[in-house]
Amino acid sequence: MRIASYFVLGGCVLLIACSDLQPAKTASIGGYALQVKSDPAPLMVGKSAGVSISIHDGKNQPATDCKVRFRQYMPGHEMSLDNVFVLMVDEAKVGKYEGRSGEFSMGGDWVLEFDFICGTDHYTQPFDFHLEWPE
Repeated sequence: MRIASYFVLGGCVLLIACSDLQPAKTASIGGYALQVKSDPAPLMVGKSAGVSISIHDGKNQPATDCKVRFRQYMPGHEMSLDNVFVLMVDEAKVGKYEGRSGEFSMGGDWVLEFDFICGTDHYTQPFDFHLEWPE
C-alpha cells in the first residue's frame, strides 16, 4: 500500500511540474501588467489554442471591467485570420480574460496582438511566438 502511495504522489508531482511547460509571457503598458498563457503551451502547428491574458492595474489589482480582444497573424504573410479579432471574457471577474485562437496553420514566427480598453485607457500589446514545424 505504501509503494502505491509513492507512485500516486510521484505522478501528481510530475503532473504539476509538467502542467505549464512554457512560462507565461509578460509585458507592461500604461501602468498595466499583462501575463499571457496558452493551452497547449507551447503553441502547436495544426492546432488552435486556449489563450488567456491576466491584466492588473498599477496597484496590482485585477482589472475586471475591461473589453479585451486579440488577433493572431504572421508578420510578412497575408492570411485570412490577420484581421479577425477574438473577443475575450473574464467570467470569474478576476482580471483573467479567456478566448480561443484559430488554427496555427504553419511553423514560424507568429504574433498574438491584444487590444484592451479599461475605463478610458486603450492599449494594444503584441506578444511574439515561434512555432516549430512538427516532425
